[in-house]
Amino acid sequence: MPLELGMPAATRFPTPPEGLIVDLVTPLTPGGRLDGESFSRLVERIAPVAGGLLVGSPQAGEALDLSFGTRLELLSQALAAVDGRTALLWGITGQSQEETRELALACREELGRRHYSRPIFLADLPLWYHSNRGLPQACQDLLEAAGLPLLLLNLPEVVRRRGVRFKHLNIRTHVFKRLAALPGVAGLIYQGEMRRFLNYHYAAAARPGLVFYEADEASFLTRPGGWGVVSASAQLLPELWRKVVQVCLHPEEAAEDPEGRYELMENSQLLLKVARLCRAAPAALVKAALAAQGVLASAATVPGTPPAPAAQRDELLALIAGPLRGNL
Repeated sequence: MPLELGMPAATRFPTPPEGLIVDLVTPLTPGGRLDGESFSRLVERIAPVAGGLLVGSPQAGEALDLSFGTRLELLSQALAAVDGRTALLWGITGQSQEETRELALACREELGRRHYSRPIFLADLPLWYHSNRGLPQACQDLLEAAGLPLLLLNLPEVVRRRGVRFKHLNIRTHVFKRLAALPGVAGLIYQGEMRRFLNYHYAAAARPGLVFYEADEASFLTRPGGWGVVSASAQLLPELWRKVVQVCLHPEEAAEDPEGRYELMENSQLLLKVARLCRAAPAALVKAALAAQGVLASAATVPGTPPAPAAQRDELLALIAGPLRGNL
């Protein structure tokens, strides 16, 4: 929701959603256009079980390779399809600081045009287009221009694709401390080593309300914690993911149920296998599986997206076939 300048920070910014955040793929036609019908089907499948939807991400969403116009069309489709039923996280990372700002401003303009008042958070991977040097000021400028709460992304595996020698793949801890002090920064979506994750927590000690999401599904399933998990493979088994995440974050709910704990362990192992299979090519593999399930009309990806290896695709489809028969 657009912020009203002059309001106290505590009331200006909504709390990010807890639990399962699903990193949606961007459905495309074989010709490369946005497939709105498939996107609507995908949202209908996922929205009821997710704490929030991440749309236009640099990973499963392939947003870094989508045109500016397609990204604006995706935003419009997302606002219409979600219609306030769950929180929306909107990826704004562009190829430059200027393009990122334009995407953020376009989001604010579209929200105003639609009178959209439900929670929406900008999600940005700043190291894609900016160095650690001067990053807090750049982030502050973005927040002041957009007037929307911001979730930062620390995704070294994505930044590595940039191919810039000597470029830091992670936000430096002392830089993150300054970023965490900005009231408009609502949290961090993190991928990487546990040591750095803990250092970020310590750096944000003055902001106890700052939330941390785990972006590595396997890490969350083996060592749950934080405010929740951002998952692309949850699109394949959404209800199962919802159940597992709920118990991972609130283990007391299964404490008196031995059978439930055993079932949780089995389900977690299945999700772990699926997540590890998808990791090599998340967009292509998830799209291939969703197309096989009839959710997407096509498994088309943007040029440059790593293709789905045939062996992994076949193994993935076989792995999720059993749970799907049980409507999980």
